[in-house]
Amino acid sequence: MNLHNNIKIVDSHVHIRSFESLDFLDGYLKKYNLNKINIVSLACEDQSEITQNLLCALFKHMHPGNAYAYGSLMYPYYPLDDMIPDEYNFVDQVKRLMDMGFDGIKMLEGKPTLRKKIGVPLDSPIFDEYYSYLEEQKIPIVFHAADPETFWDRETAPEFSFAQGWFYGDGTFSEKETIYKEINGILNKFPNLRVTFAHFYFLSNYVERAQAFLDRWKNVSLDITPGREMYDNFSRKPSEWKAFFTEYKDRIIFGTDMEDSMFQGGPSDIINTMRRFLETDDKFDNWGFKINGLALDKAVIDKIYCKNFESYAGKVPKRVHVEMLLDECRRIRGIAVESPALNTVVPEIGKIINEMR
Repeated sequence: MNLHNNIKIVDSHVHIRSFESLDFLDGYLKKYNLNKINIVSLACEDQSEITQNLLCALFKHMHPGNAYAYGSLMYPYYPLDDMIPDEYNFVDQVKRLMDMGFDGIKMLEGKPTLRKKIGVPLDSPIFDEYYSYLEEQKIPIVFHAADPETFWDRETAPEFSFAQGWFYGDGTFSEKETIYKEINGILNKFPNLRVTFAHFYFLSNYVERAQAFLDRWKNVSLDITPGREMYDNFSRKPSEWKAFFTEYKDRIIFGTDMEDSMFQGGPSDIINTMRRFLETDDKFDNWGFKINGLALDKAVIDKIYCKNFESYAGKVPKRVHVEMLLDECRRIRGIAVESPALNTVVPEIGKIINEMR
């Protein structure tokens, strides 16, 4: 296994869940030859998770120059209706996040579980002003839309999908193709959105469809953040996927989905496996299947590892506006009555920031 030395890597897709995550991500950034990481918030999941925006901003403030952060919308309730309270106005939320120092927006709204909770199509007019603002301001987005099609089929769904609540074959979840139709509805209205679809948009089994998608939407990129099934699918057609990665070298972005639960696996395992797949022509067993490396040219790898993400988010992460972060702590604490975690998170953030002054 001969990996490139002195190569610049930005992990565009990592998660933070709690204060314990701060130390984990600090070690992750320093130990695994990463130049920068991008922490993506999942505050949209429910009110118990809205501290994630605050924690993302805090980590970013603690690691100036080495950490990007993509914030997330917060929702007042589920399912949505057309009367979003003023304090949750979507455009105002984005403006506050950007002014605070966030570099982009993370959307989990297309994952079938959250799409079910939200209860309205992703291309509903309720989101039009929000998407329009993101498009106008050229704000980059990482968007999780759909999931592997096996999750809708009881015979093929992996065991963990049942344990995680990610089995969608009971008739209560949107179908995968329905979610794709809604994404096309968004892009038809807002074709200049600067959006990266996470987990390769779950098209790793469909070379021609992935090609057609990127050909149709010129501002769209795909990240190669595992789901491991992606690498099984890629490895079944290595010559076709090598040609695809080479042709669309400007549209593919590296990410790991790393978090301190290490649900997908440990950092060394994920990073080394992904790098070996991209950089070598090795054939090796991991994750329960045989992986066939693509041995991509270094010019292609450089784009995937850092240049493509930087073309969206900038070469230098924005700095956090500390007073705005503290104001946001107080504001959210006043409106989010269903998030008791704020009672511990907010004072602790203030304490850390004061110690850094």
